[in-house]
Amino acid sequence: MSITQSRWQLEKLYSIEDVKQTFKALQQEFEQFGTGQTPISAQLMKLEQIRCHIEELSDFVYCLYAEDVSRQEVSRLLEKTDRLQASLGTTETIFEERLRTLSEEEWTTLQSDTSSYYLTERRTIMERRLPAKQEKLIQALAIDGFSAWEQLYEQRLTGLRVPLDETNVTIGHALHQAFHGATRSDRQTAAAAVVETCAAERDDFAMILNRIAGFRLQVYAKRGWNDPLTELCEQNRIKKSTIEALLAAIDQNRPLFQSYYERKFRLAHVTEPAWHDVEANTFTSQGHVSYANAQSIILHQFDRLHPRLATFTKTVFEAGWVDAENRSGKAEGGFCASFPVAKESRIFMTYREAYPDVVTLAHELGHAYHNSLLHELPFLDQIKGTSIAETASTFMENLVLDAVIEQSEREEKLAMLEIKINEGLKYVGTIPNMFRFEQRFYAERQRGPISSDRMDELMWEEDARFYGDVLAEPTPYKWIYVGHFYDTGKPFYNIPYTVGYLLSNQLYASVKQSKAAFTSQFEPLLRDSGQASIEELIERHLGGDPQSVAFWQQSLTPLRDSIVLYLKETDSLIPVD
Repeated sequence: MSITQSRWQLEKLYSIEDVKQTFKALQQEFEQFGTGQTPISAQLMKLEQIRCHIEELSDFVYCLYAEDVSRQEVSRLLEKTDRLQASLGTTETIFEERLRTLSEEEWTTLQSDTSSYYLTERRTIMERRLPAKQEKLIQALAIDGFSAWEQLYEQRLTGLRVPLDETNVTIGHALHQAFHGATRSDRQTAAAAVVETCAAERDDFAMILNRIAGFRLQVYAKRGWNDPLTELCEQNRIKKSTIEALLAAIDQNRPLFQSYYERKFRLAHVTEPAWHDVEANTFTSQGHVSYANAQSIILHQFDRLHPRLATFTKTVFEAGWVDAENRSGKAEGGFCASFPVAKESRIFMTYREAYPDVVTLAHELGHAYHNSLLHELPFLDQIKGTSIAETASTFMENLVLDAVIEQSEREEKLAMLEIKINEGLKYVGTIPNMFRFEQRFYAERQRGPISSDRMDELMWEEDARFYGDVLAEPTPYKWIYVGHFYDTGKPFYNIPYTVGYLLSNQLYASVKQSKAAFTSQFEPLLRDSGQASIEELIERHLGGDPQSVAFWQQSLTPLRDSIVLYLKETDSLIPVD
């Protein structure tokens, strides 16, 4: 098998001229929306069409930006998409105001004719919103306020250059070296360079984060929301009590997680472990993994699970849906963009020929497969919470990693096992730490701006809570380079990844027990993900109680088992003091 093709082909979707013409057409749609005596069912259909096209357009423009951040024309298009999103918010507010005035008879008729889950959800959300006039004002002010701060953050972070190896590299490149450098000396050098660069910029980034949080808190206060997690729970269709049960289950396993780190660092002869040692492998995988080889590994494992999954993935590779090329000028990070009109996806990442990159590719392919199942449905039934959006992706990570572990000899097996454990501990350690940092940051931000020094303290305290005495030097300036803190559309954007990871573990355990669960549980849950809450999905497809600590303890079983196996396999390798 030889597919490769490491750069996507956006031009197969649209040209920039197509984008500009669609902008004009959508603006006309906004101007005409709500005029005349249009039946509310027809108005809902029009709103669905507009939302679908705006998602398509926004994701396409962001893909253009990500592949080359230097293009000024695309930066201007990004600003236009922000204005379109604001206009969409206004249009939705107009529709929801009309929805609010329906009689019970009209409401019942509308529900029977259209997507009732979406309508019921919107009606409930409306009860927690301000009158339409005030919500429209918030949306208008957000364009040059809230959203503008996020744009400034992205420009500043993308523009950061770190002096490394006698050249200046991006922050993403430097962090990759700090976490995955060939030797500890390499990691220390890169880590020191990252810290020095971030230290020089920290006050500016602190100002940006303060302004984003301040705007958000002002809006919440005007709406009468006392709990900053209100919007997070809305967007993720999850209850706060479910998140609390999940975190409690993680906390109960902290001693085991710390035992893993102690063993890992001891085997590596690291006496004073620092933040850049956390993800580094003690056992090294042999050689590099070419992009073509990564495709082969993934396709083989997907085919073993179900031919439909492999066929879809082969189409993704052959049709040029992935931009994995390692080149300058790209944005940092990775994502999967959904195009509901074209019924396609596009995957963005930077492939650097390491096994974690194989995992990232599998992760994003999981998003694309989830999208493909939802693209079969009406658009309003495709709108899913961000937590469930991470379930298919982390499922595919487990699938690929476990297969490689099973097929490897001892040294390679331990290297792959470390990768699996490290990935899992990101979801149950790093991410919950950042979530708790955010909770404390927002609590203090209500009393005024927070200094960069205080942000460091808050992050260090959460890291210390998780790692205990294992880590001598916690991660500095994580609040600068983790873009999720600055996302104006998704508050507390970190914790959804943990929810998705643990749900994927439950599904993965079912599929390992019987491959039939792929079609009887996994795919049905994904198809329902736009029409149910997290609690409903768990009860309906997994038969569990999402608000019980026991359910989430069960979800941690694959990670616990991997750590126990690692400790057992390395018992004989412990160095004699």
